[in-house]
Amino acid sequence: MKSGWAGGIVAACLLVSASHASGDDVSFFIDGEAVVLEHPALSKDGHLWVPLSEFGLRLGVEAASIPEERSVGLRWATGSRFFPLDHFPVYEGLVYARPDELVTLVGATMRSSGGRIDIEAEPTLLIGFDASSDGLTLRFNAFTPCEPVQAAGKSLALRFYHCSLATPARQRRFSEGRITLVDVSALTPRTVDVLVNVSGRVLPQTKRLEAPGFYSVSLGFAQPPSAETEEEVLPHVTYREIETNLGKGPVKIKYLYVDQWRDDYRLVPAVPEAGIGRLASLKEMARAHGALAGINANFFDTATNKPVGLLIIDGQVLSSNYGRRAALGIDLFGRLEFLNPTVSLFLRLEDDRRIPVDDVNRPIRPNELVAYSPGYVGTISRGASQPFRVVKVRSDRVVAASDTPYVVADSTATLLVASGTARSRLSAVRIGDAVSLDYALDEGDPLITDAVSAGPLLVRAGEDVLDTTGESFRPDSSLVTGLAARSLLATDWYGGLILLTVLYGPGSVGADFADLLSILHALPVSIRDAIAFDGGHSSSLVFKDGASYREISSGGQVAVGLLLVSTKR
Repeated sequence: MKSGWAGGIVAACLLVSASHASGDDVSFFIDGEAVVLEHPALSKDGHLWVPLSEFGLRLGVEAASIPEERSVGLRWATGSRFFPLDHFPVYEGLVYARPDELVTLVGATMRSSGGRIDIEAEPTLLIGFDASSDGLTLRFNAFTPCEPVQAAGKSLALRFYHCSLATPARQRRFSEGRITLVDVSALTPRTVDVLVNVSGRVLPQTKRLEAPGFYSVSLGFAQPPSAETEEEVLPHVTYREIETNLGKGPVKIKYLYVDQWRDDYRLVPAVPEAGIGRLASLKEMARAHGALAGINANFFDTATNKPVGLLIIDGQVLSSNYGRRAALGIDLFGRLEFLNPTVSLFLRLEDDRRIPVDDVNRPIRPNELVAYSPGYVGTISRGASQPFRVVKVRSDRVVAASDTPYVVADSTATLLVASGTARSRLSAVRIGDAVSLDYALDEGDPLITDAVSAGPLLVRAGEDVLDTTGESFRPDSSLVTGLAARSLLATDWYGGLILLTVLYGPGSVGADFADLLSILHALPVSIRDAIAFDGGHSSSLVFKDGASYREISSGGQVAVGLLLVSTKR
C-alpha cells in the first residue's frame, strides 16, 4: 500500500507560505522516550504541526499517498482512515499534520507542560519470528509500521516503529541458501530492528497479512521480487495488493477475495441512476445500491455512453450481445455462468404468440422493430424518412399505440418502435393488451436473469480459453496487446470470488490480455473461471471500508457496474 510522497501529493495539497515560526522549542516524548525528528515541528496559525510521515511512524502510524484513490491513507494498529489529498498542508515540500489529530486517531493521550509534550500510546508487540535459509516471517499482535533503513549490497535492514520486542532477541546463521544471517533486536524499548544478510544481490518477495489481533511480515528470497499485502476489510472478504514484474516493468495489482461468497453475498449488475446512456462513478453506483463492493463491467460507446455487449438486469435486456463476446450470467439463485451467448428478443402476447424484436436501446434503422426500456435517454430516431408505429407499455399492459411520422421519447415507459415494413409486426397490438418483452439465450441456463459482458473469457473450467479473434477483438489492436489498466472477475475451485484490477500509472506499467492469464496463474488459489471486463480509464474497484467506500480507479466513469450485495439485508 505504501507509496512515496512525490509530486502528486505536493501539487494537490495546499501549498502554504514558507513564513512560519519554528517549533524547535517544543520537545516530544512518547511513552517517556524522547522523539528526535529530522525535520522540525512548526507553529502556524495557532497550531503545532509535525512532519506526518516521520512523526507518524514514532506513533505507530503508516502514512501513504494513494494516487489511484486520490487520497492519503493512514494506518495504525487498530484501524485506518483515508483523507482527501488537500487535508494535510505542505510546508517547504513536506507534508505536515497536527499531532493532536494523530493522537486522537490512534486512541492515545497527550498532555503538555511548558515546552514538553508527553504522549502515551500502547505499543504493538513482536511476538515471534521464524527464519530459514530462504525466508523470514515476523509475527505481531497488531499492524506495525516499518521502513527500510538499509537496502544495499547484500544486506537488508528493516526498522519497526512503536513496537516492543516480546520475544528474546536472537541471531541465526545459515550456511546454505540465500539467507546467511538474521538478527532481530531492540534498538530502543519502542523500536525493533531486523537485519537480513543474503548471499547475493537479491530483493525479497514480501507479503503482509493482517487479521484481527494478528499481523505478519514475510520475506522470501527463493522467488522473483514482489510485494503482497493482505487485510480483512469485511466478513469473509480480504483486500490484497501485489507489486510484481511480468517482464515489461513493475505492475501493481489490487483485488478482493471473497471466501465462500455465495453463503453471504450476491452479484447484481447496475447502471447509473440517471439511466442508460449516462455514466457515473462506481462508488456512486455502490452507494446507491448499498453494495459492499463492486467492479466495472461492460465496455461502452464513448459517443453515446451506451453499454456495449449483453446487459440483462432483473430479466430485462438493456443491451444486446456484441458478436460472441464473453458474458457473465447470473441465474435466479445467484449462481454464475461464464459463456459466449447471443440473445434473441421477442414481444410475448397474452395468447403466447411471439413477435420478433430486432434490438434494444439503440437508434432505429429502416424496417426494424426496436424496444426502448424505461430509463433510456439516448437517441431513438435519426430522422423521419419512414413512418413509425409506436406502442407504449406500462406494467406489462399496452397503454398507447399509434402510427406517427415521428417518435416522442418517454423514459418512464417501455417503448416498442417499428419503422417501415416492420410496422406490420405491431399491427395486431391494441391498447389494453397484456404483453411482455422477453428474451432467450442460445447457450446457458434458461434461469439466467442477469448478465454483463465485456470479454474476453480468460479461463473456463480451469482451462485457459483466451480467444481474441473468436470474440471479435482485433489481435493486433491496442485493446488486446496494449499495456493498460485492466479489470477482471474470477472464481476458484473452493467457492471463492475474485474482483481484481491492474493499475496503470506511476509505478505500474499495466497489463495486456495475455498478462491477465499470468496474473491469474500466480494467485494463491486455483482459478476455475475468469472473464475480463472493460479496462483503461474505466477500470475501477470499490469496497466498503468502515462507514465509507474506497475506490481504486483510473479516473473514469462507467456505464455498468457489477455489485456485491449482502443476501441478508
